[in-house]
Amino acid sequence: MNVSEYQRSMLRDLAISTFHGAGGLEVVRWWKRKQVRILMYHHFRTSAAVLAAQLAHLRKTYALVSMAQVASWLASGAAMPENACAVTIDDGYRDFFEVAYPLFREFGIPATVYLVTEFLDGKLWLWTDQVRYAFRKTPLEKASLEMPNGTAFHFELGSAAKRVTASNRLAEALKQFPNADRLAFMGCLPRVLKVSVPEIAPAEYAPLTWDQIRAVGPLVEFGSNSATHPILSRMACPCELEVEIGGSKRRLEDQLDRPVVHFCYPNGKKRDISTATIEVVRLAGFRTAVTAEPGLNCSKEDSLYLRRIGVEPELEERYFQRCAAGFRV
Repeated sequence: MNVSEYQRSMLRDLAISTFHGAGGLEVVRWWKRKQVRILMYHHFRTSAAVLAAQLAHLRKTYALVSMAQVASWLASGAAMPENACAVTIDDGYRDFFEVAYPLFREFGIPATVYLVTEFLDGKLWLWTDQVRYAFRKTPLEKASLEMPNGTAFHFELGSAAKRVTASNRLAEALKQFPNADRLAFMGCLPRVLKVSVPEIAPAEYAPLTWDQIRAVGPLVEFGSNSATHPILSRMACPCELEVEIGGSKRRLEDQLDRPVVHFCYPNGKKRDISTATIEVVRLAGFRTAVTAEPGLNCSKEDSLYLRRIGVEPELEERYFQRCAAGFRV
C-alpha cells in the first residue's frame, strides 16, 4: 500500500468511526423508520459466534417481523412497528439448519427460507456452484471458453483468487443467455475444464433435507426459490415458467402439508424478472415475492416485487450494521 492509499484508508476509517460515534446509524434508522427492510442471507459458513453477534444486533435494534406479517401489511394496511425488519435466506443450503437455525431459535428471530425443490430432491445442485467447483478443481492453469453466442473468454487460473474471479465472470455472463443455451454450455463445461463434476452436491454446497425442513419450529417459514434456479426471464415460454414457479409451489406444499405463499426470484435482479414471470407468480397464488434489487419497502409497494438488503455472516460488524440500517440503500 503506497502513501496515498494508506492516507485514503485512514481517512475512510476515521469517517466510519465518526459516523458511528456521532450516532449516524440512529439518524438513518429514524429517517427510514416507516419502511420495512428485508435482509437477504445465503450461506452460513462462518463461526456461530459471528452470526450470533449479528442476530443480537438485530434483536436489540429492530422490530423483527415475518414475511407473513409483511404480506398482511401490504394487503390490508395493517400497522407495522417502526424499523420493521424481516430476515430471508435464499437457496436452502444445509448450513442453515446446522449453523443458523439454532441461533435464530435462540434469539427468537423469524425467518423465511426459500427452497429450490429439485435441489432438495437430489436431482441437481445449483449451477453457479457447479461453475465455482469446476474452476476450483480444474488442473488447467489457463482456459479459453467459447460462449453460446460465439465470443471467447480467456482465463488465467494460476491462483485461487484468479479462479474465483474466473468463475464469477463466467457465471455472470451465462445469466445473459437463453436458458437452453446455458444448460447446453454447462453440459460441456467439465470436459472443457478437464474436471469431473459430481452429480450430487459436495458437502459445502449440500441442500437441506426434507426431514430437516420438517424439524424446524414455527419461527421459520418456507417459500419457493423455483424448481431448478434458472434465470426466469431467459425461459423460452410461459409453460416453462409455470413448471418452475407453480410446480415448485405444489411440490413444497405436498411435502410440507401447508400453504406456500412466498416466492424468491432466482438471482433476482431487474433484468432477471420479466412481466410474464411476475404474472405467473401472481397466478400461482403467491402473496409476496422478493428480488435482489437493493432497497427498503413502503406500504404502497408491489407485494410481488419487494426489494431487499444483501448481508452475509462474514461482513465486518460495523459494515453489517450500516447495511441493516439501510445506509446508502
